[in-house]
Amino acid sequence: MIVSNMRYKGYSFRHNPENLKVTKENNIQQQIIPKGNNVIQDMGNKARVVTGTGKLFGEDCLSQYYELVDIQKQGDSGILSLPDTMPFYAYFKKLELVCEPTDRLVTYSFEFVEDTAKSDTVTNQSFHYVSDGETLWDISYMYNISVEQLVSLNPQVKRIDELVKGEKIRIC
Repeated sequence: MIVSNMRYKGYSFRHNPENLKVTKENNIQQQIIPKGNNVIQDMGNKARVVTGTGKLFGEDCLSQYYELVDIQKQGDSGILSLPDTMPFYAYFKKLELVCEPTDRLVTYSFEFVEDTAKSDTVTNQSFHYVSDGETLWDISYMYNISVEQLVSLNPQVKRIDELVKGEKIRIC
């Protein structure tokens, strides 16, 4: 089985994280009523939180880390693609060195938080306008259409992994 690499805003991790945890929970509220029954209410879903640790290898491991630092500093949300999971919009909340880097190894930890404002924006429409870092794979997951169909509908796309922000992609 081939597992895809984790991607965020056009950055593809050379090696998937060693540990990856996706937390999804409901927002359950409890109201305590004096001398009565408590009221419990499901207020919907909380944002997904993705945490993990990984390693960057090679002579350029520090430059790989600083590339991640630059992406994390951008602040806005982007498409997060995890192995075997549908991509979703997320903020790159946290990035930190776990131990002292060496010339060929950097160990890091990270945290992403789902951008719930954008999670439900996929609608039945004819076109999609590319966000920063999106690929045809991300768009295919969002609209439940195969990459092959997207390629045939968009002959202007030369590379399916390098789309331009704002580019108009036909989805039907």
